Amino acid sequence: MDLLEILKSVFQYGGTIIMAALFVWVFIQDKTKNNKMIEDNTQMLKVLTESNNNIAKSLDIIANNLVIIDGKVDRNYQEALKERSKK
Repeated sequence: MDLLEILKSVFQYGGTIIMAALFVWVFIQDKTKNNKMIEDNTQMLKVLTESNNNIAKSLDIIANNLVIIDGKVDRNYQEALKERSKK
């Protein structure tokens, strides 16, 4: 092949080769970014799950405390009624 044939080939097929190479490069970059994003999302879901579990435990503690407080309020109210009736 002489220089003229090489130049014709480059001009004829060079754009196609460049486009194919760019496609492969973009495809690989996109796949890498998607994998990283999936890993980040998985980590975020783990953190959110742990947070939700902590919130559920806190709400359970609050509900139990409200039951105890309700019992004390009722007891104090009943005692106050007894004191008034004695007077």
